Amino acid sequence: MKNSEVAQLLDDLGELVEANGEDRFKVIAYHRAATSIRNLAEDVEQIWREKRLEEIKYVGEGIAKKIDEYLRTGRLELLERLRERTPAGVPLLMKVQGIGPRTAYRLSHEMGITSVDQLKSALDSGRLDMEFGPAVRESFRLGVQKLQSYERRMLLPEAEGAYQKMASYFGALGISVGMAGSLRRGRSTIGDLDILSTDTRVIDAVKGCPGVAQVLESGPRRASVKLEEGTQVDVRLFKREEYGAALIYFTGSKDHNIALRNLAIEKGWKLNEYGMLDKAGKRLAGETEEEVYSRLGMEFIPPELRENRGEVEAAQRGELPHLVEFDAIKGDLQMHSTWSDGSVELKEMARAAKERGYGYVAITDHSQSVRVANGLTEERFRRQWKDIEKLNDELSPFRILRGVEVEIKSDGSLDFERKFLDEFDIVGASLHQNFKQDPEKLTDRILKAIAHPSVDFICHPTNRLIGKREGNPIDLAKVTKAAREHGKMLEIDGQPKRLDLDEVWARKAMEEGVTLVINSDAHSVGELDNMSYGVGVARRAWLRSEDVANTLGLAKLLRLIG
Repeated sequence: MKNSEVAQLLDDLGELVEANGEDRFKVIAYHRAATSIRNLAEDVEQIWREKRLEEIKYVGEGIAKKIDEYLRTGRLELLERLRERTPAGVPLLMKVQGIGPRTAYRLSHEMGITSVDQLKSALDSGRLDMEFGPAVRESFRLGVQKLQSYERRMLLPEAEGAYQKMASYFGALGISVGMAGSLRRGRSTIGDLDILSTDTRVIDAVKGCPGVAQVLESGPRRASVKLEEGTQVDVRLFKREEYGAALIYFTGSKDHNIALRNLAIEKGWKLNEYGMLDKAGKRLAGETEEEVYSRLGMEFIPPELRENRGEVEAAQRGELPHLVEFDAIKGDLQMHSTWSDGSVELKEMARAAKERGYGYVAITDHSQSVRVANGLTEERFRRQWKDIEKLNDELSPFRILRGVEVEIKSDGSLDFERKFLDEFDIVGASLHQNFKQDPEKLTDRILKAIAHPSVDFICHPTNRLIGKREGNPIDLAKVTKAAREHGKMLEIDGQPKRLDLDEVWARKAMEEGVTLVINSDAHSVGELDNMSYGVGVARRAWLRSEDVANTLGLAKLLRLIG
């Protein structure tokens, strides 16, 4: 399938069009079409052969012609022309937070700055002091730091995909391996991959793994390689009696391991990656993780909790929470269809959710002011409800709830009047515009939405995009307090680029008595799997099933949201 290839082509075209200061609606159109093609279940090349390109959502005549040119000739003339006249570093400059197309164009065409490194040097040397004010320069500096930090890291799906490819390769050779590192803990971004094994063949085998571009280091018990996409993978060999201790050590976190080592020291023992030993060097534990934790006088600590945030003390007291499991989720309360910016029709989304074992979903297409997402008017929502009614008859007892992701406008009011909002089964509210308001104003907008009688939950509260956009600087303490006082829910959005709320604030919200809801924010059938990433955040936040609204059956959920 060439879906990813064609989607990337359109994304590249959108970036270059934006970099050259052309119509922003063209940019949006290219990126919309790219997302739609990337999420297709069918092969775009087959659709092209059957002359059905314009049946794909967001692919009009102009974009269809460009796809046709590329699939016929292997090249796209417009893209090549744009690449020739666009300095290579400009699209990357635009990824620096605070730099839009006009600023990137000015930096490159007027000042000769065509890369992030050159921008950093210009900031450090004072070259930009007369061109931009102190606040703007500081914004650029912070943006460069964040971009360079994220450039070296992967989102969860990328890291999981890289690990699964390698695990499958080893598995085909009969070599058993285990995942460690921050990926095993479920961190939102991953640096390197850590793989452990007790099979002596693993060190030589990794050098021949498909996708390995370079062997960085190789010894009797460790090999480090770099994959073609730039990811470093460290493979380590341990004896069977060492494996549990090694798994704890290389899963981390560093602070968690230090806390465990200090406990061992208090008992007169030594704990490292090879096991737990007494003063005489006798092995006390090490073959399994459970054995190590038990010997230290505590419960087994799930990997997601190993951040030294009180889990060691709770495990010693036998008071670790029974963390929410993926199988406890009964439904998904935020997803989108082709009615707004989704790439799959409502009926396909509903059927796919039912096949996953859910008892209910909410279709929460965007409201009217989110024009870039094809937001729905009241009239269009009423037409959608007729489709929902028919599908509910067809799919019963599975239930599709009439939902909306209603926009919180600049003054804190909502896109629709209360009378109409009360006709929905469930209402999520979110911010998608005017992010540059001061923190107090942004916070006030969310507080007004929480206080609105029709709103049930706040979607992705900070609206962050990991590696691209920091979350809005809202006062989350005030938001959490208001959610508790008004009996409203806060969302953990499972989109890997969002994972918002993060685990720190999700835990604080839970401790304040706020109910959380975990959603996929899916825009395609495949993205329904985002639920697992949301559950991962919830587990890192110490959440139990009873802290999560959509672990309830439909009747209890409807009573909860009233």
